[in-house]
Amino acid sequence: EAWADEFADPAEQWADEFSEEQAGGRGMASALEDILNSDKELSGTELRDFVASINNGTFNLDAGSILDRNGELWDPASAEDAISNTPYVFSDSNPFLGQDGCFATGVELLQRGQVAESVRALEAEVQQHPDNSDAWLTLGLAHAEQDEDIKAIVALNRAVQADPNNLDALLALGVSHTNELEQVHALTHLRTWITRHPEYAGLVPSQAERDPLEPSFTLHQEVVQIFHSVLETRPDDAELHTVLGVLYNLSYEYPKAAHHFREALRVSPEDYALWNKLGATLANSMHSQEAIDAYIEGLQIKPNYVRALANLGISYSNQEMYEEAASCYLKALSLNPEAAHIWSSLRVVFNCMSRPDLAHKCDMGDAETFRGDIEF
Repeated sequence: EAWADEFADPAEQWADEFSEEQAGGRGMASALEDILNSDKELSGTELRDFVASINNGTFNLDAGSILDRNGELWDPASAEDAISNTPYVFSDSNPFLGQDGCFATGVELLQRGQVAESVRALEAEVQQHPDNSDAWLTLGLAHAEQDEDIKAIVALNRAVQADPNNLDALLALGVSHTNELEQVHALTHLRTWITRHPEYAGLVPSQAERDPLEPSFTLHQEVVQIFHSVLETRPDDAELHTVLGVLYNLSYEYPKAAHHFREALRVSPEDYALWNKLGATLANSMHSQEAIDAYIEGLQIKPNYVRALANLGISYSNQEMYEEAASCYLKALSLNPEAAHIWSSLRVVFNCMSRPDLAHKCDMGDAETFRGDIEF
């Protein structure tokens, strides 16, 4: 049946589910607040204030929540536009600037798993050739692999600006906006992708031009129906299953999302990014052990995949396997030392291990200083 039929009264059902999850998470929130309060740097952050507001009951379902007061998916349009319009900030002292063949070098480095070096080579390429849409695309994909979705979005937007029909960039934008919980942009890019795709466009049912004031719930329903209509004619298409997995993550229907990712993996079992998407979906649906297995599958294919390493660390932490979590975070940070959010996660893990000495070492920003303390 259609998604809207199954959610005939989404406001009531989602509100009940939110209340149940909120109640179940109070113990974790209380423990997290204690950890944040014990850290000199984190105790003064907005994160600590947010967690405290949950614990003391002052947090409201308002513009900061996933659902609005009517149970509709929240549309943070101003926040989405702010990210999309952010200019790209290039690295300082780039050794690739002025060299020839930076695009080919960046692609080769990315394929070898040397993502940080790949980013610099690709940055040099787009500085010298700002209209190279494929170079912007590859730069965006490299940032996505480094678990840097905002940087990825900025680069991918430049790819689409240079070539509005760059389908790979449109699809990647849909995924990165999903990761950032930017629903309207994610849905719009995915809708544009399938309606412009030469293999799928003729299979897409006729649609009225989208009303810019259309609620995201309605837009989501429309886009899901489009993809299901096309999937009926191509049931073994891994790309279509992947996008449906992303779409069902947007609506928090994790069992459906996991089903489509598994269908995609049945066709493309060596796709390490798909294993990560499945793992993240399982983790979001509180299946931490299954999520761990999925992340490990992806890392066996690409051991230096920073996003999967960071996600695996989160799942280990949720299982209170703190040393394993620290090992994952440190390997990820050895590959991308600028990932501030991973340093924050590592600090929390060390506090959970009652190792304030290691937590303080995070201030140095150098994963190598932990050699001998944690194996990674």
